[in-house]
Amino acid sequence: MAATPFSLVCTIIRANATDIKAMRDSLISETESQGPDKNTFSFRLDEANAKDLRAMWNTRIRGLIAADEILQAIETAGSSTKDDSKGA
Repeated sequence: MAATPFSLVCTIIRANATDIKAMRDSLISETESQGPDKNTFSFRLDEANAKDLRAMWNTRIRGLIAADEILQAIETAGSSTKDDSKGA
């Protein structure tokens, strides 16, 4: 890849290997990534100007935030389902 004036590397770390794969997969149409290596993955953004890099960063981070919120909702729903079955 040709060098550009503005670059950013983001590394995501999660304790749960399944979650890290899901988060990586949520960006599959947006950017290439490295990993997952057990509990981490990373992606790199290269842009010709800072304004474009900021916009691309915001897009990727919003996607990761949405994926994280969905994973938390699924985990919470799973926890409440497990708790409900104990009382039966």
